[in-house]
Order: sequence, then structure tokens, then C-alpha cells
Amino acid sequence: MVGSHWRGLGLWNLYFISKLMLHWAGVLNFHVLYNLVFAAALLVPLPPLWLHRVRCSVATLAGVALLYYDSWLPPFKRLLAQPELLHFSSDYLLELAVRFINWDLVGAGFVLLVAYLFLAQWLRLTVFSVAALACTALASSFTLPSWLLVQPTSGMQPVYQVADVQHNPDTGVLSRTTQPIQGSPSNSQLTEKLDAFYLDEKTRQTSFPGANESAPFDILFINVCSLSNSDLEVSRLQDHALFKRMDVVFDQFNSATGYSGPAVLRLLRASCGQSSHSDLYKPAADQCYLFQNLQRLGFDTESVLNHNGQFQGFLDELTVQGRFPQPFIPTATRPKLTAFDGSPIWNDYDTLSQWWERRKQSGADRTALLYNTITLHDGNREATADGGGRSAPFTTRAQNLLDDLNVFIDDLERSGRKAVLVFVPEHGAALQGDRMQIAGMREIATLDITQIPVGLRVIGANRKATAQPVHVTSPSSYLALSELVSRLVGTNLFVDEGIDWPELTKNLPVTAAVSENDGTVLLQHNEVPYVRMGNRNWIEYPQ
Repeated sequence: MVGSHWRGLGLWNLYFISKLMLHWAGVLNFHVLYNLVFAAALLVPLPPLWLHRVRCSVATLAGVALLYYDSWLPPFKRLLAQPELLHFSSDYLLELAVRFINWDLVGAGFVLLVAYLFLAQWLRLTVFSVAALACTALASSFTLPSWLLVQPTSGMQPVYQVADVQHNPDTGVLSRTTQPIQGSPSNSQLTEKLDAFYLDEKTRQTSFPGANESAPFDILFINVCSLSNSDLEVSRLQDHALFKRMDVVFDQFNSATGYSGPAVLRLLRASCGQSSHSDLYKPAADQCYLFQNLQRLGFDTESVLNHNGQFQGFLDELTVQGRFPQPFIPTATRPKLTAFDGSPIWNDYDTLSQWWERRKQSGADRTALLYNTITLHDGNREATADGGGRSAPFTTRAQNLLDDLNVFIDDLERSGRKAVLVFVPEHGAALQGDRMQIAGMREIATLDITQIPVGLRVIGANRKATAQPVHVTSPSSYLALSELVSRLVGTNLFVDEGIDWPELTKNLPVTAAVSENDGTVLLQHNEVPYVRMGNRNWIEYPQ
């Protein structure tokens, strides 16, 4: 009889029960249909024993693949597209592997295994597993009739029809219509919102003055890898003296990416609106390049790295895509740290000081510098007394970096040279993981990763330092920074008796918080983050 060949799920009960529990806990994106099909394939009777064993072997591979697909991990093809991972040091790979282990889940899994082995002696757990899968499927597809839905009140925040949203190119703000709808936005609505954002960003651009009539000064962009507002809070460095010395601070500056190469390209192309990740690697109009705009106003452009720039072709992106000259790298100096890939990292103050000595001897009236540092990158190691190495704590490295920059500002002020220092990190370090990403993982550019501390300090101006920085509180990105730089070069900063910061920072371009890496994009809708990975549908990012 066919009924005698119904073997049940066996140990696969543990597989499905575990996944359902992780799904209910919000740490797994459970794809109901695929799991139902997989369970059905396991339940179908196969009379020949050898065929049953073949199915078990094939099912093991399929089960692992489905678990990976259900997880929040990036698509597997994304990993295959990053051969640079093979260059990670063995110490860093081991450190990453340990981060993936959630000991609470390991303990819960052990308890679940013991409970399964105990209950399986008396109960047919396949019935409970199939029932749980069926209930989950019904819950995901069941929708209440519209007349049963609660109507919005003054205390509730409705969701608005995305198709009717209007975008203001001058401010970057998405305006709401008066046609609220209930429930979460649809996949097509979020896609339309993203497309509308990028379409309108293409119309935005900074207008630089035709000539630079101000007194000669330098502009120094300090581009720090792996430092966000969240990282400062975790390391308790948000009140560091460096930030108190700034004249202007951006409170909601969005880096729009979680990786170094795209971040630098976005900074170099800051004079136009935010582009999609793919468009970063396409030619842009000359007026989009911030440093080229400064070059037309008489600034010599230079770049300095405290690393070799080889990882992921960073040096090529800087020189080819970013149209930048070959950088100065202090290779004659002894490195301070060893990077995650085994390459050297030089001390920030030593590197900047060497460049500053070269700058004072150059004779150029105006210089625009891009300094890129990876001192804070995840996985960096410091030397030990016995000749070995150990993981360098982030807080210690961040403290040293900020202290070095503080001392460097002192050197600039003592030199009497006029300058504007712009502190603009690339992205965050993701010190705190979340439900979708472990600590250090930046595949999805969340707000904790892209909200970065950006500030500006004028050095050598004929005025007293302000007691408190002027804060730009509106959502901002690189276009606002480019606009502020344009206003600075068009103003006699070092001639006028005082700098009118409220006027200079008035009506800077506002940009909605949309962030994108290669293969992932995240946007906000009614202050709720939604993420799209590859060609999959949008999902609400778990908080």
C-alpha cells in the first residue's frame, strides 16, 4: 500500500521548526512557498529505499541553499563577484567567522534538539510541522476586507499613495498627497518612489562662481573610512574636542553607500544630484566633479592616502573614475597598523604632516586636498612586543585619529596659512550589528552606516571662533556640501570682519535618505526603512 511508504519528515522536522522559530523571532526572512514545496518534496512517498536515500542526499544540499536564501545574507552571486575576499588575512577571516556565531541561538538550538529527540518517542511531529507551515502560509496570504480595517484617526500616521508623490528638485523633499491608503506600500509603489528620486536628482547641480576673487586659501577634505554617528555613540566619542571646533556640523548627512570606492566617487562628483550605484561608473558631466570645479577656480588638486590603495582597485577609482592625480603615499615611513588584507597603514598625523611640509614648499596659491584614511577600517591589527599582532580596538584607533586631526589643526593655525578643513567620512564601521547584518557587515547601507558626522572648520579667518557650531539639521548629502563649498569660495572669508554662518548655510539642498550598494538599495517611507536585495521584492527592514 502507498500509505506504508509515508515516512514523515524525520529530522527535517527540526529543520522546519527551527526556521519557523527564527522567522517568528524576526531573524529569518521565511519564504513560505519555497519551504512548502520543499516540505512536500520530502513527504512524497518513494517506495524504493535507494531512491529515498538519493532524495535525502539531494535534499541536504537543497536545504542548505534554501536556508541561505531565507537568511538576510547577500545573494551568493554577490560573494562570487568579490574575489578580493580571498585577500583577507587568516586572522580577519577567523574574526569574521566568530562574529557569525550567535551563542544564544546555539544554546536554543541545543535545547530544541533535545526536546525533539525526547518528544519524537511518542508524538508524530510531522503533523505539527506541517500544521505550523500551513498556518504560516495562511497568515502571510490572509487579508482582511477593507471594511474591517481601522480608519485613520488623528493619532495614527497613514501611508500615502506613492504614485502621486511630488518631488521638489530644489529641496529634494518628497511631498505627500492627500490620498492616504492603509497598510504597507506595495512593491511597485516603492520602486516608483525610488525611480522618481533618481530622476529628479539628475536635474540638480551646484553653480560655482565664475571667478575666485577671495584671498588665497586651501581646502582640505579629510575622508575617513568607517566612522558614522552610530559608531561615535558606541565608542562614546561623539563629544570629542574635534567636533566642538567645527564651525558647521551636518546632523543628518547621508553618505548614500556602505563602501569606500562608491563613497569617494560620490564625494568627487558631489556637485550634481545623487546618482544610482550603477551610474557612478558611467561618465558624468564635467560640472559634476567637485575638484574640477575648484581647479577651474585656481586650486591645485592633490590627494594623499595613508594606505596603498590597492584593495578593490581603490587607486584606479580615484585616478580614473574620479579624475584625480596620483596620490602621495608615505611609503618611506614605518607603518603604524596592518590592514585587514595584510597591507601597511601609516599614522594619520605623520602622513598629513609630511604632506603639509611639501605644501608649504610648493608655492601654489590655492590647493584642494583629498586625504583618505583607512585607520578605522574593520580588521586592522597592531603590532605586539613579541613581534606578532593583535586586533586593534576601534575606540582606541578612533580616539587616536581624532586626536591626530586636532593636533594637525593646531599646526595649521600656527602656520598662519588660511585654510578650510572639511571632515567627511566615507561610511560607518557598523560596530553594532542588527537582525540582518553582523557587526562589521555593510552589504545593506542602513542609516546606522550612512549617517556620518560631517563638519567644516575655517582656519585663519579674521574673527573669533564661534562658541558653538552652526548645525545643519535638514537631511543632507554631498550636494549640500558642494553648495556650501561653492558659497565659501565665492565669499571673502578672510577679509570680512565676520563670517555670517547662518546666511552661508541657509537653504542648503535637502536630499532624502536613499542609500545603495551594488545589489542592495534602502529607502525610507514614512520613516520606515525598506530594502531591496538584487531583483527580489522590497521588504521592511527589521528593526
